[in-house]
Amino acid sequence: MKRFSFRLEKVLRYRKYLEKKAQKKLSDTLYEYQNMENSIKEIENKQIKLSDKCSEEKRRGIEVLRYQRYNLYFKKLNDDQEKECLALKETEEAVQLHRNLLKKELIRKKMLEKLKEIQSSRYMLYAEKDEQKQSDEAVIVRAERVI
Repeated sequence: MKRFSFRLEKVLRYRKYLEKKAQKKLSDTLYEYQNMENSIKEIENKQIKLSDKCSEEKRRGIEVLRYQRYNLYFKKLNDDQEKECLALKETEEAVQLHRNLLKKELIRKKMLEKLKEIQSSRYMLYAEKDEQKQSDEAVIVRAERVI
């Protein structure tokens, strides 16, 4: 009896490839998301250091021009933080999109794998029945020779 062959094996391999591709996109997007979070934390740390430095100089007395420079730099940091936050939200949406795509690819692949399992088990049952039938026929032929 010939061995089991799944007719949609190439499609299953392609689905596995699509799943790996979706996983790669998701991991790249998650990496980008982490980088943006780190960038926002760095900006926050700069703001804290700038605020501490400015308040220290205020206590000692600060020139107006220098105070204006601090304010401009602080505004620039705020603007940078807002831009990063917007980009972070967009990246978060992209992460969610890639997670959904990965789920869809997993479902598609699992359906084919389940179909393969079902067809394989049916084939094994058929093979067992056929083998039993052949052994029964062999017993009948031997019995006829003896008689």
